[in-house]
This record gives sequence, C-alpha cells and structure tokens, in this order.
Amino acid sequence: MGIDLSRLRRGNDHDRRPWHGAAFIVEALVLLVFLIASLAVIMQVIAGAHERSIEADRLSNAIILASNDAEAFAADPTSGNTGGEYVLVDGQLVQPEGPIDVLDKNVYDLTRIVEAQSQLGGTLYTAHIYVSCGGEATYQIDTARYVSNEGVQR
Repeated sequence: MGIDLSRLRRGNDHDRRPWHGAAFIVEALVLLVFLIASLAVIMQVIAGAHERSIEADRLSNAIILASNDAEAFAADPTSGNTGGEYVLVDGQLVQPEGPIDVLDKNVYDLTRIVEAQSQLGGTLYTAHIYVSCGGEATYQIDTARYVSNEGVQR
C-alpha cells in the first residue's frame, strides 16, 4: 500500500498556465486607459464650465452697470451723454482713481449717448447705453423718457 503523491507534486513548467497573469495585466491596462480618458473628459467639462461662469459674471456685471445707468437716466434725462470705466474690487464695481487699460478683461467701459427730440408737448429723450469689457461689446440697452413742457396743461 502506497500513497500516490503525484497529484501533490508541482508540475513542470509546461503544465503551468502563464496567461492568468497576462489577463490581469491587460485588464489593469484597459482600466487605466479608461480612467485616463474619463479624467480627460471630466477636465474638459470643468474647464468649459469655468469659462462659461467667467462669461456669465462679466455679463451680470455689465447688466448691473447698464441698468443702474438707465435708472439714473430715467431720474434725470437731461443729464446728457455720460461714460466711465469701472473695475471689480472685492465684488463691487467701482470707478478707478488712476489710469487703467481699457482692453483689460476686468475693466468695464460704460457709454451713454442721449438724443433729444423736441415735440409739441415736450421733449422725448432716448438713451443708448453700451457696456464693453476688454474692448468687446458685452451688453447694450436702449431706453427713453418723455418730459413734458412746463406750460402744458392736461
């Protein structure tokens, strides 16, 4: 009676299957390529969102400047043509005190052009308000106000 130990012995190199290790490496490489591609797509989406948020901030600031100037025109339409530069400082749009570069992306240039049309009962004032940022037109608005003559009775 003998014990058969042939099953417990290690087979020769010909009996081993080397493809198990190679399959794991191939799977790991495919997964790595997929992760790198996913990361690249995610980074492009984030960069695009960042650019759009900067554009949205510029447009919001331009709308604020234009609407504030339109309200000032509505309060006093005889104030005439105005303009000025504004910069964003600590979240607020302020007029700078020194020389500035109008082509800078953080500088907003506001221009109001007023036209007066005399009519029988008064004067119609029309204002064209333009806001540019970095030399590019960002926002524009047109508004009007009618001022009656003082001697006209209703």
